[in-house]
Amino acid sequence: MSSVGLVSLGCPKNQVDSEIMIGLVEEAGLELVDDYEEAEVLIVNTCGFIGDAKEESIEAILQLAKYKEDNCEVLIVTGCLTQRYPEELKEEIPEIDAILGTGNFDEIVEVINEGLDGRNKFEVTDPNFDYQKELPRKRLDVGYTTYVKIAEGCNNRCSYCVIPKLRGDLRSRKIDNIVKEVKGLAKQGVKEVNIIAQDITKYGIDLYGESKLVELLKELVKIEDVKWFRLLYAYPNDFSDELIEMIAKHERICNYIDLPIQHADDRIREEMDRRGTKEEILTLISKLRDRIPKMTIRTSLIVGFPGETEKEFKNLLDFVQEAQFDRLGTFKYSQEEGTLAAKMPNQVEEDVKEERYERVMELQKEIALERNQAWIGEEVDVLVEEIQKEAGETLVIGRTERDAPEIDGFIYIKDVDAKSGDLIKVQVTDAYEYDLIGEKLE
Repeated sequence: MSSVGLVSLGCPKNQVDSEIMIGLVEEAGLELVDDYEEAEVLIVNTCGFIGDAKEESIEAILQLAKYKEDNCEVLIVTGCLTQRYPEELKEEIPEIDAILGTGNFDEIVEVINEGLDGRNKFEVTDPNFDYQKELPRKRLDVGYTTYVKIAEGCNNRCSYCVIPKLRGDLRSRKIDNIVKEVKGLAKQGVKEVNIIAQDITKYGIDLYGESKLVELLKELVKIEDVKWFRLLYAYPNDFSDELIEMIAKHERICNYIDLPIQHADDRIREEMDRRGTKEEILTLISKLRDRIPKMTIRTSLIVGFPGETEKEFKNLLDFVQEAQFDRLGTFKYSQEEGTLAAKMPNQVEEDVKEERYERVMELQKEIALERNQAWIGEEVDVLVEEIQKEAGETLVIGRTERDAPEIDGFIYIKDVDAKSGDLIKVQVTDAYEYDLIGEKLE
């Protein structure tokens, strides 16, 4: 039995692809190992979205290439970086034995077997992987939270973004296909399902002619063993009143939404090819909070977009102050070849990007602290993630529905009898910028 090790980089959507590959590997009777020194085959599922991610992926490939001096016979690279730079990777890193893209990663077992026979394969197809296929999936984590990808690809054409080139146009999965997967995850003990796509509000328009996100949610909430359904990556311009009502009425749909805004200055938004104006976004935020007073709103921003003036950046700061986001992530604009924005004049200097990044995050720290402090005294449900025991004390680390996995904060509770996966009632007793302190309610 051949042994296989895998490194998964990048976003949760890429993690799902890695888990499909692992499922295929195990279905074929191959052994998955955590110790790379033991692996005869090593796989790197890369990210190639922005500069930092590309560097991380290349570093991971080079690190795994060192194992070829020992037990590793085959090094396979797949994911967004290979979709973007297949020839360059083949030429610059000769230790790579095989390359697959985002459109044909399900050929992983065939490529492993060919590699072990000394036949290398370098093939990147169009990024149009068929997610209607029912493929095995073996989760990388063994916890109580996971991601479910309801669609792949994107029909938006933001001027700074390479995702459509890496992942193709929007391709939604059928509702019954998704429901079947979530039922299977519930049987595995999953308590929290994070629903992901490049833009979940567009879910279904390619299959049904209109968005079917609400219809999908109506089916998912029937799966009672899943306690939280969380919506990630919802573009603001297609956020319907019907969706707001769906979130408001169903307690197992988290009062949490990730609205990627990117910028608030209307001229910059137009240059980015982002639909909707600042005022329309503020109207949506008000509507969400009026209907769901305890709604947590996360967003992401880009600073230093080509041509961004100090005045336009201050417009963004004013917007952040007015919108009062609970959670916010900021990226420094990355000049990505093959995008319209990369060719734009007036590229912003790196030191200016850094300074603007710091100013946004300093402002957000103040806002986040204030919004977290408003929860002191409130009773919240907490999904227990980790138990730490030291010097006779027990520390429970968990998340409220206000905190998405990996990107948001935690709540810490001392001396509680609980185990991972429990959903417990907690009263918030203190707050910091990103984390909370609480005590369990009897």
